Amino acid sequence: MTATKKNSASERTRQQIILAAEQLFGQRGIDAVSLRQVNVAAKQKNSSATHYHFGSKETLVKAIYDYRMKPVNERRHEMLEHIGATGEVRPLAEAMILPIVEEIEGSSDGRNYIQFLSQVVGHPSIDLAEIWSSEFGSALNETYQRLVELLPYLPPKIIEQRFGLAQSQIIHSLSDRERLMKNSSIEFGNNAALYISNLIDCVAGSLSAPVSEATNKELQDVQRNVS
Repeated sequence: MTATKKNSASERTRQQIILAAEQLFGQRGIDAVSLRQVNVAAKQKNSSATHYHFGSKETLVKAIYDYRMKPVNERRHEMLEHIGATGEVRPLAEAMILPIVEEIEGSSDGRNYIQFLSQVVGHPSIDLAEIWSSEFGSALNETYQRLVELLPYLPPKIIEQRFGLAQSQIIHSLSDRERLMKNSSIEFGNNAALYISNLIDCVAGSLSAPVSEATNKELQDVQRNVS
């Protein structure tokens, strides 16, 4: 077997494991699934294949995230380039949300992705800052920088927190949408586009809303304590 064929076989094995783990983690939770169970679900004859390719559950979780984020990141960059120097927040919210929706709907196994992301965001011991700083997070970082420039009336700390809150809102809302589409009445399927558009409005609004007096007071207290 040539090196190319070996690499191709190895990549196929990795992909099978990633997709099997994504589905199991999304359905059962990350802590409830062992590497052995992933190995069985991925139909690997070698009982140590998952451990061989990934070494640990943490590395496997990161590999799943990167596997999905690569095309999402590319699509976000395309949207950001098309948007250009717009003076509106909503197109940036679209760039945050629509590529994830496209990834979910783009293949039969894409719907497992959002359930997996929901488990990652809700996991108490996963470092979300490390996850978000993936090599395929460059478009998200660009979106954040554009928001900072677009919203000069907001303190940097407020934008930083709102951006993180928006990420969680997007993931959990899209996860809820999948459950509604699967378990609710047929009518929701006709409202799916409305749901996404309204989610974009909610995110754009929450990112750009003025800071209330109460929040501004809390921010000043934090800054005093830090200094």
